Amino acid sequence: MNRMALLLGALLVAGCAGTHFTFDRAREVRVGMSEAEVRSIMGRPTVISSSGGQIKWIYSFGSALGNARAVSYVFQDGQVIDVPEIPASFK
Repeated sequence: MNRMALLLGALLVAGCAGTHFTFDRAREVRVGMSEAEVRSIMGRPTVISSSGGQIKWIYSFGSALGNARAVSYVFQDGQVIDVPEIPASFK
């Protein structure tokens, strides 16, 4: 029985992908924050892309249980210039 529980736990952990975050934490990021400040709140981004002098940090997380979430922040000259509007109903 213990082996089965251990195997199930390992499968659930292995079924998670991305950077774990909460929408409550994501709401703390504000325009004007530095990359270091965002990293201290959100952790390492899942994906970083750049275009036209702007850099976008994308955070996404999904699990085998179907829970998925994503947010992105746009930086220019090392500071946040755009944050997503996250509805209060998103936990």
